[in-house]
Amino acid sequence: LPIYTVPPLQSKYVEEHPGYLQMGFASIRTTTSCYIGWCKSTYVLVKNGIMDTVQFGKDTYVYLKNPPRDFLPKLGVITISGLVGLVSARKGPRFKKIAYPLGLATVGATVCYPVQSVIIAKVSFFFIHVENSRKKLCTTPFMPDPKLMDHGQSCPEDEDMYSTRS
Repeated sequence: LPIYTVPPLQSKYVEEHPGYLQMGFASIRTTTSCYIGWCKSTYVLVKNGIMDTVQFGKDTYVYLKNPPRDFLPKLGVITISGLVGLVSARKGPRFKKIAYPLGLATVGATVCYPVQSVIIAKVSFFFIHVENSRKKLCTTPFMPDPKLMDHGQSCPEDEDMYSTRS
């Protein structure tokens, strides 16, 4: 079709009806679009996870290649405290077998790294407090006091003419 000329007057618009092949491709496209979107988001998530893991490995290698002076004694204290917890919980229920080694290793890490332990405890307490506050807000229903409600009307009889927000 020429772009710069006026179309002839006898031309008319004819709606195109898609054929079976075109309708089949359209149905396949709509059916698979959500799966393709899921695959793309999963790919990005896995790719970012792999990149973060590789970067963590590189950082760990650089740190362990030239560790601080007191790193190995602190690592020994944490390891031994975890092993003491493992030995002390060897004949007990599953919870005890998990809680004792983790608890004693945490105590060892707290002794070796007190400043970092305080920071982690404060951040953990903050997030627990925020989560509990959010749960309280979500479970407590808000009931406004009818005496204090002002709908912006000049007469109380006109209350039903105004929208209220709750």
